[in-house]
Amino acid sequence: MISTQDRPKEHIFLESVVGPVRIVLIEGQPASLQQIDPKTPHLSKWILESQRQSPMLFSLLSKSLLNGDIFEGELSLQGLPPFYKMVLERVKTIPKGTVKTYSQLAEEIGHPLAVRAVGSALAKNPLPLLIPCHRVIRKNGQIGHYSLGGKSMKEKLLKLEGFKPFP
Repeated sequence: MISTQDRPKEHIFLESVVGPVRIVLIEGQPASLQQIDPKTPHLSKWILESQRQSPMLFSLLSKSLLNGDIFEGELSLQGLPPFYKMVLERVKTIPKGTVKTYSQLAEEIGHPLAVRAVGSALAKNPLPLLIPCHRVIRKNGQIGHYSLGGKSMKEKLLKLEGFKPFP
C-alpha cells in the first residue's frame, strides 16, 4: 500500500478573498491550502498555468474561494482522525452568510458533549475557506479563533459574506 506521503502531489495556484493561495492536490483532490505572499516571483504565471491545466477544478475552486460558495468537488481529508473528518464534512455544508456554533455542530454530528473536540477539529482544518470553519462561532456570539489570519480575518470573511452579528 502506498502511504499518503508517497502519492503524487500536484499544486494549483489561484486568488482567494484572503489573497493568493496554493492548494496541494492528492490524486486530483484538494488536500491542503496555504496563503502565498502576493510578491512571490512568477505567481501570476503559476495562476495562469493552473487555470490552463485544470480548468474545471480551477473554476470550482475559484467560486468557493472568491465568492464563498460551497465547494462542490471532492476533498482529500486523508490522515485525519474519523471524528475530525465528520466535523469537517459537516462544516463544509454551512452556507455563505450563516454561522453555526461549536455546540450546534457537536449536536448535529451526534456528539453533544464534544464541543471542545469540535474546536480542535476545526483548528486542524487543512482546507480553510473550502471547509469554511470561519462560519463557526461561540455560543455567546463571540467570533473565536481562526487559523487563517486570526480573529480579524474571521470577522472580515463573515462581513464579506453578509453575516449580521448577533444583537
